[in-house]
Amino acid sequence: MNRKLIIVLLVVATLGISYAGMKGLSSLKKSPKKSLNQKKLPFVTVEPVQYHQISSPIIEKGRLASNLEVSVSSEVAGRIIETGVPLKVGQKFKKGQLLIRIYEEDAQMDLRAQKSRFLNKLAENLPDIKVDYADNFEEWMNFFNSVNLEDKIPELPKIRSDQEKVFMASRDILGDYYAIKSAEVKLDKRRIYAPFDGSYVEVNTQIGSVAGMGTRLAGIIESNMLELQVPIEAEDIVWLKLNDKVDILDANGKVLFIGKLIRKSDFVDQGTQSISVFVKLEKSKGQDLYQGQFLTARFNGKMIDKAMEIPRNAVFSSNKVFVLEGDILKQKEINVIKRNDNTLVFNGLKEGEKLVVVPPVKAMENMQVQIQK
Repeated sequence: MNRKLIIVLLVVATLGISYAGMKGLSSLKKSPKKSLNQKKLPFVTVEPVQYHQISSPIIEKGRLASNLEVSVSSEVAGRIIETGVPLKVGQKFKKGQLLIRIYEEDAQMDLRAQKSRFLNKLAENLPDIKVDYADNFEEWMNFFNSVNLEDKIPELPKIRSDQEKVFMASRDILGDYYAIKSAEVKLDKRRIYAPFDGSYVEVNTQIGSVAGMGTRLAGIIESNMLELQVPIEAEDIVWLKLNDKVDILDANGKVLFIGKLIRKSDFVDQGTQSISVFVKLEKSKGQDLYQGQFLTARFNGKMIDKAMEIPRNAVFSSNKVFVLEGDILKQKEINVIKRNDNTLVFNGLKEGEKLVVVPPVKAMENMQVQIQK
């Protein structure tokens, strides 16, 4: 019995000593330090407010068109005759080339007959002119001799007295003369010549068809002098001036041509709320431009003094930004001078203030933040 008691006491003592040892060892371990920055603050990017002179260009796409487009119509009736320049859309021609010819042989014969009758009448009256208006007879005789049935009729001699004028009118010499002049003008209208270097953009007839008086035959454009029509937002139009130089760019931003601003519309397009401006371009050798082509125009605009440019997404509620005071966001208003596609030009803050250009998501005033380094 005593032996069992001794064994139990030894076991209890051993356990007690082991427990006490474990407690002692655990007391020797260092307690882990608690983190002093458990709160994760959002990051912001800031720039110090610094004002300087800014060139703020306006870049927009526009459509190219000829600055001169002419509708070719027939002022006389007749059958269209081949001229050598095909009546085809896209066909090019040079200034002075015969574009359209309307059958004229019958009109030419009628004109010759009119001149012949006029000469006959004048010949009958020359003896009376010699007697009554001897001082002017030589001029009338020279006029009579200079009339050629194949050429245009020359100018009438100058009438020197009222009596001579009455004589010429009563014998219908003046009426017949001006009837011939009118017929010559109508004959000229049967041939239409190119007023400039250009091409056909529209053709409404063909060789052999009959043109009626007033019929629209074709549409032609001048191909050397072109204009770029560019829509500009109404609020930006104040930055543009007539005769300003304009850079015309390709898709990579390379300058292809230098143009000149020649016109500004004085009305706003109701659909786009934009105002069209027109840039004159002149083709140069080795460079092709085509009506209807879209090009990018860069207008230099005005230089803006004492201003700063920032990303548009740094601004909210149209004219508000955040500045950083210590590590706290503060909301302030700015004076917006000009809005670009991706940036905004402003002033209104004190120089040196820390302007937040990349605010955190759901930013609000008095939010505690840290600067992105």
